[in-house]
Amino acid sequence: MRLILYSWHANNEQVLADNLIKLGFEVVWFRKECRHYTRDMELAMEMIQYIHAQAAEAVISFNYFPIISMICHTCGIPYYAWVYDCPHFTLYAKQINDAGNHIGIFDREMVRQLEGYGVRTAYHVPLAADSGYFGNVIARASRAEREKYRCDVSFVGALYTDEHNYYELVFSGGDSVSQAKWKSQAEAAIMRQCFSYEEDYLRQAVESGGIDLTRIQESMEQQGLMLGEDYFAKPEDILLAAVLEKKVTVEERRQLLTALSALAAVQSADMLNLDFRLYTGSETKGLPTLDACNHGTVDYHTQMPLVFAGSRINLNISLRSIRSGIPLRVLDIMACGGFVLSNRQPEITEYFEEGAEIVTFGSMEECIDKVHYYLSHEEERRQIAEAGQRKVKNEFSYETGLTRLFGV
Repeated sequence: MRLILYSWHANNEQVLADNLIKLGFEVVWFRKECRHYTRDMELAMEMIQYIHAQAAEAVISFNYFPIISMICHTCGIPYYAWVYDCPHFTLYAKQINDAGNHIGIFDREMVRQLEGYGVRTAYHVPLAADSGYFGNVIARASRAEREKYRCDVSFVGALYTDEHNYYELVFSGGDSVSQAKWKSQAEAAIMRQCFSYEEDYLRQAVESGGIDLTRIQESMEQQGLMLGEDYFAKPEDILLAAVLEKKVTVEERRQLLTALSALAAVQSADMLNLDFRLYTGSETKGLPTLDACNHGTVDYHTQMPLVFAGSRINLNISLRSIRSGIPLRVLDIMACGGFVLSNRQPEITEYFEEGAEIVTFGSMEECIDKVHYYLSHEEERRQIAEAGQRKVKNEFSYETGLTRLFGV
């Protein structure tokens, strides 16, 4: 089969192409910025011409683009999308049920939510990591490069302190009395949800009226958060994913990472000179102890693998909009041979054995306790990291993921 790989400069596109070729596909690339997810007619005309010129039999992309769905529907060829972002609001576009769509989504709960909307083209496909690719990156690095990233604990990711802060925008409108009421309703649910993984208190608050959706929706419309007529998402789903769940993520990351940075700032008998490193492009100037640990961003392909391999403990704090799925970050860490300490997540505990292939936490206190424990139990930590790497290599390879995506 000759496939067009639509490139939007996502990480791992070359890895995807290489693995498709290994499986016997012929891959040609189409690179053009998508300027509008549902109405980019310039992209549509160019891609249609390219499909015919290349005699392409299908199109594939990371994440789902409704405009490509329309293009493939027009050309009468399948469209395969492998979704690794959550939230991914284009999944609510009306074109999702176009014949020929095959949309693999890493979060099983997102698939179930779409099925509730009547979507028939989405199915559960966990993500993949190429252990061989990461292994080569690590092996090619010099000893000095590898040593540069050695530390006790690290976290790679955004803090969302300075970008798309929809929570503050949505809850800043209206008169002071109503504003205070809206915010107190939301903050009560957010604080209850932080580091709580068994119950969905946010959705319960929205569906029960504990958070006044009607009033908040007006503010969401003013901020341009409503998706428009090309989409079918309910306002409560947008509120949860774009505003409330994101705010919980902000609070959890800030609180836990600040606690670790505070440990790194002091010497104690049980954790002397903890080397904690934060790798983020987010603003940390307002958090002095955290700012002292901020080493900036790392390149996904050349530096990130060295961080994962060099950190004794790699911390994962999932986006709260990921309801059940295994984030790509977890698989990438394991593929690099890194030890993962992650918040509990349904599919993480389903696919990986706790204490043997991964270690999870259900509270900030439990996380800190496990940092102490595994820094002082080196052999046990090493064995867990090795077992996790084997699991990813054997069960989360691109061959396995693409076989699921293509249904073969």
